[in-house]
Amino acid sequence: MNIRRHLSIVLFANTSCTRAFTSQGSQSSIQYLNSSLSLSTTPNSISTMSNNDLDQAKQRISQAISQGAPAYNAGDIKQCATIYKQTARDIATLVPSTFQSKLLQEVDDDNDTTNATEDHDAKAWALRRVFDSIIDYQLPLMPQAIALEDNIKYEPFTATEPIQVMDSVMGGRSTGSFVSKSNLFFGETSLANNGGFSSIRWRFSNIQNWSYAKGIYIRGLKHSKAEEHTFRLILKDAMCERVRIANYKVVFANPQQLDEPLLIPFSETGQMEQMGRTMQGSPNFNPSAVTEIGLMAIKPTVVGEFMMEFEEWGLYS
Repeated sequence: MNIRRHLSIVLFANTSCTRAFTSQGSQSSIQYLNSSLSLSTTPNSISTMSNNDLDQAKQRISQAISQGAPAYNAGDIKQCATIYKQTARDIATLVPSTFQSKLLQEVDDDNDTTNATEDHDAKAWALRRVFDSIIDYQLPLMPQAIALEDNIKYEPFTATEPIQVMDSVMGGRSTGSFVSKSNLFFGETSLANNGGFSSIRWRFSNIQNWSYAKGIYIRGLKHSKAEEHTFRLILKDAMCERVRIANYKVVFANPQQLDEPLLIPFSETGQMEQMGRTMQGSPNFNPSAVTEIGLMAIKPTVVGEFMMEFEEWGLYS
């Protein structure tokens, strides 16, 4: 017997360096560039959101699950669905537009007169999946105007071919490619077989000492679905090599398609992650022992086709 249970959650209020980042791109890449996928210039609600709004939404979700999950597990599935629907209405204005539309779609189904017998179980699970995605969501770092007096020094990476790392390593079916000449990362993330990410990595043959730098910069960043898609910078240091599938991640985006450079301080890496789960108590990222760097498109913000391109990236100090 296949028994599904709603689980409760608890919320609490990643010596000189050799540049390793020249190919012309494959025929399939060129074909993809000629496809209908275009870069969005629509302003995104992400740019006006605050962490306070997102934190408030996550707290309300936590409260809803603490009430709805026990009701569901006790057999009162309708009560669970009712709690989740009311919470969806309450938090709709506090979350990015992509989640807002998913929440309201489930709530608006109640007004459909053709749906005389609502499936409360399906409704509860549909909303719970959206709730879980919101809980995992992080507001991205975004480009900002840089003052001239900041006197920032930029040191660009030299373009080389990356290694492709897809969710196929765990049974998924996502795809991705990178055109080094134009710094173009594109592909499609698929939710099939519990997949949902596409990434490219640059693996260094020698440990890199980036301790003199403040972080990574990306200049001229543009990407598909600016109002929805966020991406991740992936970093590994020597300590990550000792922990299976461990790395540090920083979420970023350019929702307003600004021309300003995006600065990603090493201090934003947070705690180490293992298969997407934060490793509490892990050491901070060590920029003096870098072993790998990469870019990732991943659910829930990137589902389906995506495209990201930039003019230049490297270290800033």
